[in-house]
Amino acid sequence: MEPREFFIEDRLERFRLKAFCNLGESGLGFFRLEEVLRMAGIAFSDLQDLPMNDAPNQGSLELRSAIANLYPGVTPDQVLVTTGTGEALYLAFHIMLQPKTKVALIWPAFQALYEIPKMLGAEIIQVPHESGFHASTWKDIDADLYILNHPHNPTGKTFSEREWNTLLTWFREKNKKVLFDEHYRFLPGEGLLGRTGVDPNHFFYGTGSFTKCFGVTGLRVGWLVAEESFLQRARSFKDYLTHTVSPLSERIALGLLKNKESFLPAIQSRVRNNIVRFTSLWRELPKTKSFTAPEGGLVGWLGLESGISSEEYADRLFEKTGVFVLPGSNFEEEGFLRIGFGETEERMAEGLKRWRECSDLI
Repeated sequence: MEPREFFIEDRLERFRLKAFCNLGESGLGFFRLEEVLRMAGIAFSDLQDLPMNDAPNQGSLELRSAIANLYPGVTPDQVLVTTGTGEALYLAFHIMLQPKTKVALIWPAFQALYEIPKMLGAEIIQVPHESGFHASTWKDIDADLYILNHPHNPTGKTFSEREWNTLLTWFREKNKKVLFDEHYRFLPGEGLLGRTGVDPNHFFYGTGSFTKCFGVTGLRVGWLVAEESFLQRARSFKDYLTHTVSPLSERIALGLLKNKESFLPAIQSRVRNNIVRFTSLWRELPKTKSFTAPEGGLVGWLGLESGISSEEYADRLFEKTGVFVLPGSNFEEEGFLRIGFGETEERMAEGLKRWRECSDLI
């Protein structure tokens, strides 16, 4: 068995490095190594004596401790460091799912959240995003595993405090297994760190990373949080895949987590300013009819006028302006564009100017 083509990644590979204004990515625009080391509080000389052997398979104790501190009540032994969240999801699904397992998730969704379960024979229950952020919706859904991706990719939606608490209480009372995919926790609507539902003691598993939020996707560091017995199986499975994360990536990751309070507010300000700018003028963009502004994270969902192919629109926009956006068809949901807000404010402003003035897109 093998999964289908990864629609999103194929398009990103073709366009992201060529774009003048990259609104197609779901992460912050990248920082260069010199900037990253400064953010992490690391000098080049600090890396000279770093042993380039295998890091511990589960991840170094220091890094796992820093990750565990992001979650109330979680211990380092309940953390597995992985090569990005993609590996964390791959491991978790292979251990948790059997053929005919029912998996419920908010739709549309990031492809890895449903494509790997489908490959393993799971039955996918699509929960429309229009109702998926109400606790009452989930109470009517009978599934073996519930996946909560929040803040949500691609719509940017999340739960109100009341709906969130009601839903978690219901999951606990009914002994439901839940996987919280919380890639955007470092970019909440307000504050430094968003809410989490992860609780290994109640079979509330978690996958996460900081790489998209910090502009360092090239580090390829993510994690899986679960109870110790589950993690032991995942760690053994990981030996057949990447085996271990680079010690260089681990060292930089540790520095970034320890120093996040010094640089994260500036990143959050940049993203929020881009969202405000876009929200103020999206109605002036050709052939658009609706916009769901992010309540967290850095992606939003832009609706197109009826009958317009999102892929043709995106192709034409790139050709005419150099602005790259991701068509909704890549999420198997036609009539929309996913807009990312990780660009620099200057490029965002110029990209939107070009887009607004482009009169012959369709």
